[in-house]
Amino acid sequence: MKGHAYMPMNYTAGIPRHRRPRGARTKLGVLALATAAVAAGVLTQTNRAEAATTNVVVDSLSVSSASNGQLKATATVHSARAVRLQALTVAVRSAKGANYDFPGAIAPTVGAQPTTYTSGARAFPAGTYTYYVAYKYRDSWHSLSPVKSLTSGTGSSTTPTATPTPSASAPTAPATPTASPTPTSTPTPSATSSAPSTGGAVPVGIGGTWHQVFSDEFNGSSLDSSKWNANWFGCSGCTTKPPNTAEGSAYSPSQVSVSNGSLHLKLAAQSTTVGGKTYPNVSGLVTTNGKAQFTYGAFEARIYTPSSGSQMANWPSFWADGQNWPTDGEMDVLEGLGGSACYHFHSTAGGPGACASGTYSGGWHTFGAEWKPGSVTYYYDGKQVGQITSGITSAPMYLILNNAINPSHSATNVVPADMMVDYVRVWQH
Repeated sequence: MKGHAYMPMNYTAGIPRHRRPRGARTKLGVLALATAAVAAGVLTQTNRAEAATTNVVVDSLSVSSASNGQLKATATVHSARAVRLQALTVAVRSAKGANYDFPGAIAPTVGAQPTTYTSGARAFPAGTYTYYVAYKYRDSWHSLSPVKSLTSGTGSSTTPTATPTPSASAPTAPATPTASPTPTSTPTPSATSSAPSTGGAVPVGIGGTWHQVFSDEFNGSSLDSSKWNANWFGCSGCTTKPPNTAEGSAYSPSQVSVSNGSLHLKLAAQSTTVGGKTYPNVSGLVTTNGKAQFTYGAFEARIYTPSSGSQMANWPSFWADGQNWPTDGEMDVLEGLGGSACYHFHSTAGGPGACASGTYSGGWHTFGAEWKPGSVTYYYDGKQVGQITSGITSAPMYLILNNAINPSHSATNVVPADMMVDYVRVWQH
């Protein structure tokens, strides 16, 4: 054990068990635009007092056809006074309350002059949905009337229609928006699938026939201890050292929580001493080590990463690791490195990888990978962003999610920061 109770038996003194120091990685892509999106389970009803602080009014709301049978939304809003919103988007709920929000959002200053938001495009499984404008202000989500509906059916056109606003108190004045009751915002297992599915959720953008072998939708009020550990190789409730010596935070179960349909991994400025070393921060990490591990399959998580200006903040990660690093491999599905969203695969053959172009900061995005013999293919928001075909291992791996920080990359570091996870799913053939 080399004197460290949190380390596994195969730890070698002086050598990080996995993940090279961040400085050894090459950053090949730079994110160009900050985005935000509605978090499943965080929309709240707006009472009149809150609405009056912003006076945001929806002037128009519609959906239209995009390419490949997908839809996009357009909304125009204004406010009686200028107000800076943290996010403005169009939320979508199925008849059962599942989350199908349009991707992307903006963080505008809304005033008397109309502001128009146009979403990214997405497909919808067959069914009927409600959609409405939602915004984030002072760290709270609020929904606005009107609430409209659209119907999607395989082989038929998707028809948006206006529906009466669900029962709500009438506004006291025309300028004060009425809170529309938010449909149940807890996602179901198929809540974010971008293709019709009859047997539960399917990997976003990854073709083939799959059956789900692991899932956590984080719909409860606490972390499911049958699936996850809340620190890195430590006793239950212990604060532990980080996986990588380049990190600037220890990990404590106190920074891990589940609420509003999401896992929260919170990074905070709190000096913490573990094993004789003092870290300036403490953060949250979860792993399935000892509880679930997998060889091959499709791995996916829907994650809200903190942002630093127009870039991804800190070092948020979704990855998988074998028991004997690097012999058993390490699959990095997402690493926020220097503001970019990056992927790698580590083994005794090295650690090839790259960073994706595009916008993956400050909003909800799906990060996935298909691991099969001889290759790992990476998918961000359902689109292939890269593939690695060298050094691919076959030993079982367990899952890890953590909200890390590297003190040497201060340009994109933000503290405090909350990395949120809507779900984690694994499929196999």
